[in-house]
Amino acid sequence: METSTDRSASPLAVFGAIHRAAVRAEWGAARSTGLDLRVVDDGSTLLGAAPGFQSSMFNRALGFAEVPARAGEAVAFFAVQGVTGEIVLDPADMPAGVEPRIRLDAYLADPTAIPPVAVTGSTIRVATPGEGDAWMDLVIEGYAPDAAVATLWRSMAPSLARSDELVLLVGELDGRPVAASSIFIAGDRAWLSWATVLPAARGRGIQLAMIASRARIAAERGCTTIAAWALASAHSSRNLARAGLPLIGERVSVTAGDLS
Repeated sequence: METSTDRSASPLAVFGAIHRAAVRAEWGAARSTGLDLRVVDDGSTLLGAAPGFQSSMFNRALGFAEVPARAGEAVAFFAVQGVTGEIVLDPADMPAGVEPRIRLDAYLADPTAIPPVAVTGSTIRVATPGEGDAWMDLVIEGYAPDAAVATLWRSMAPSLARSDELVLLVGELDGRPVAASSIFIAGDRAWLSWATVLPAARGRGIQLAMIASRARIAAERGCTTIAAWALASAHSSRNLARAGLPLIGERVSVTAGDLS
């Protein structure tokens, strides 16, 4: 098994750092709505708990794939907060007999290596400053979250739209908005997130075009690395691979109870 020192210099460690930066920004947007989101962040690990709002988006622990010996800190944090939290780990550190809640494929790429994608009748554009609510409407229609999550996401939209680090994109087909995505940019690194295509417009390659468009934006803004993850072996993961992002490994998410 790798040592923590070995892991800190690996491509997966770079991937994890990019992801944590994006999640910090999302959690900041959620807290701006008044959500009781309790965060512990030491720069290398990031923990969040939202008592009374049981969504894994806000009740999870990141960074412990790089320092698995510290996973007990996450278990203790969730116990104190009284939430069912999830911890992201390297598959090699899964306890015997425990099945992960989800498996995630991790991708890391040079944005300049991602080729452009054209879809007949479709355009991908950056949303205007006043389109935050409309962009979120597309996200909610595509993801179809439960009512409580949808309400929170809508309340986060103004903060997300104002962020200097987040670029919101809208995909149109024959002039009609049918897709939404975003890219979080911090320095020379970027994270691809919030990507969805409405059901009626799927199967045309719009998701691939959105990946390529965000890679182009990252390259234009001086990024040298982009990262993303998706459910292992799912359609979104295959799209990331088809777009040209190298698969660098896997992450798993387990509940804190699985480690206690």
